[in-house]
Amino acid sequence: MAIRVTHSYAERAELAADLAWQIANQLLSAVDESGMARLLVSGGGTPKLLFNMLSEIDLPWEAIHIGLVDDRCVPPDDERSNVKLIREFLMLGEAGQAVLEPLYDPALGIEASAAAACEFWDAPDVVILGMGSDGHTASLFPGSPQLASALADDGAKIVHTEPTMEPMVDRLTLNAAAIMEAGWTALHIEGAGKRELFADAKVGNASTTPISHFLNHPTFELDVYWAP
Repeated sequence: MAIRVTHSYAERAELAADLAWQIANQLLSAVDESGMARLLVSGGGTPKLLFNMLSEIDLPWEAIHIGLVDDRCVPPDDERSNVKLIREFLMLGEAGQAVLEPLYDPALGIEASAAAACEFWDAPDVVILGMGSDGHTASLFPGSPQLASALADDGAKIVHTEPTMEPMVDRLTLNAAAIMEAGWTALHIEGAGKRELFADAKVGNASTTPISHFLNHPTFELDVYWAP
């Protein structure tokens, strides 16, 4: 079973604080071992409080590289950009010393950005996944023409995918195999609706709820963090 442990909390702030400390401990261990750490996060509204709490923890931020599990192919100052989200909610104070590694570079374009990102994001230390209301994670969308290849064990590490829900913009995303190379992975979900979807996804099919691929993988393990 892929789910190592499910952490449930009464309040979202309690979840964010606990998950922030767990991420920090994982990053610190990586820095102690290799001199640097690589953290990949997801976008959306759910992780904003988590990002704020993580930014307040005393870490060797200059040795930490922050990247994205997936990104929308828009300029970094666009309101839809996950890069903008990270800069506004995570890279605050001392955390601003971290090295930001976007997936998408408007100067390179989509395909060249994907090639450049493949060279850097090899076996990240920490990955934080989210889950959409349609069961997608990263930018692995049900009904996307690229879903099958993105869930396959081979193929490009960074995939250009077409969304099936708003905002309808092109995305770059790690494929499933690249996500599962992480040293430690957590799924962060909030709300009663997401809890119900999560329960369905545990017995679901990856073609209709892509998060099911990770929840039911025979060798991959992740921790689940949930609050109402």
